[in-house]
Amino acid sequence: MNSAKARTLHRRLGISIAFFLFVQAIVGMLMGIGRLASLDMSPLYNLLFSIHADWDPLGSIYRVTLGFATAMQGILGILIFFNRFRHRTGDMTISSIPSSPDQPRELRKKVPAAALSFAGDIRPLFRDKDINAMKPMGIDLFSYEDVKKHVQNIYARLSAGEMPCDEPWSDSQMQKLKEWMQNSMEP
Repeated sequence: MNSAKARTLHRRLGISIAFFLFVQAIVGMLMGIGRLASLDMSPLYNLLFSIHADWDPLGSIYRVTLGFATAMQGILGILIFFNRFRHRTGDMTISSIPSSPDQPRELRKKVPAAALSFAGDIRPLFRDKDINAMKPMGIDLFSYEDVKKHVQNIYARLSAGEMPCDEPWSDSQMQKLKEWMQNSMEP
């Protein structure tokens, strides 16, 4: 699963958990009102009690679903954290020069990565519809100066899956923008 999909799933699970907890709070409040109003023998109260606090099938399914969603939220959060902070090789890349299969990976020759440029590497990442969508917001993705000025915000929105609105960037596109941003930001 790529990191953009993991972040989207993480966000959706968070919304689902918030909804479950909101329902749990409302049901608890209604049960408290029902108890105070001496309505605790009504069928509605008994249904709310079985979902909210009892271990019958309805309450058990509810709590298992909530627990599963919360566990998945935690696991995805950890995966996103480690993906974001995993070790990078910096400005060095493994050479594509063939080496013998029995040679350890650490001993393979490293060569400096070519400096990325806006015109050759970054500008082609933005589609015409992305450029047109951002112009009303005051950002011209076709302009080197505008992208350089707003690159932190652009990267943050791309990482969060907020841009582009139709589909997230691939990991290689994100890595390319990040490398350009962290290195020289050549025109």
